[in-house]
Amino acid sequence: MEKAKRGVLGFVYGLVYGVAHVVPGLSGGTFLVIFGCYDTVCEMFALNIKVIKKHRYFLLFLVLGTLGGVFGFAHAITYLLESFRIQINLFFMGLILGGIPLMAKIATEEEKFRPVCLLPFALGAALVASLFLAERSGAFGTGALQAHGVMFTVRIALYSIVAAVAMVMPGISGAFVLVALGAYDLFMEAIKALDFAVLAPAAAGILIGIVAGARLVLLVLKKARLIVYSAILGMVIGSVAPLFPGGLGPNMGTLTGALCLALGAGVAYFMGKMESKQKSGSR
Repeated sequence: MEKAKRGVLGFVYGLVYGVAHVVPGLSGGTFLVIFGCYDTVCEMFALNIKVIKKHRYFLLFLVLGTLGGVFGFAHAITYLLESFRIQINLFFMGLILGGIPLMAKIATEEEKFRPVCLLPFALGAALVASLFLAERSGAFGTGALQAHGVMFTVRIALYSIVAAVAMVMPGISGAFVLVALGAYDLFMEAIKALDFAVLAPAAAGILIGIVAGARLVLLVLKKARLIVYSAILGMVIGSVAPLFPGGLGPNMGTLTGALCLALGAGVAYFMGKMESKQKSGSR
């Protein structure tokens, strides 16, 4: 029964984590923090064998859920964002906002809040906001990655490494990084068409980037956990701004969007509580 529960949680977390990777502006790492499993997942991504063995069922279903989210949502993203952008954006905003109390609790598990934490919090929020504003202003351009033999494969791998590191960082969107690099459309088309000329080097780059990113996060968490989590909280809150949709007003879209916002907040709170209970029971 316990294995089944961990498997279900892992799959749901992975599904959300995967969906976040194909929607520019969403951060997969943010949702891992919201669900209260960020430290554990980072340990597994960093190839901590002891943690992998202990949480192997959770990891298996997390990976399956992630793949389901990426490949399943890649086909639906264009239609959904064009037809239901308000509802989808507000649902993900609800997920983020609903998880903030748990994030604050996790941040202060070992140390109490100190005024110095305001600086990394502000820097984290400013970083995400500046990336959002730069993208909106067209600072990254619109150039697309072109196919050119061996160098094309190398560039795919390198871009995937950079995006994968962002996948681990809360508040930073891996999909947004691909947009900035001019590779987002290429990656999405490769996922839809199962183009392994792109997917194979991308998979290799993602594995390298996730392991490297997770080890970097764990290193800084061990050095200054409260400061790092303060920056993470700032990045997470800053990531809400890009999701705020236009077109709100006295209309049905706003009403259904508000319901989606409440639903997202409820889901985040419920899933976070479940993860918190699971941690308490395993100690």
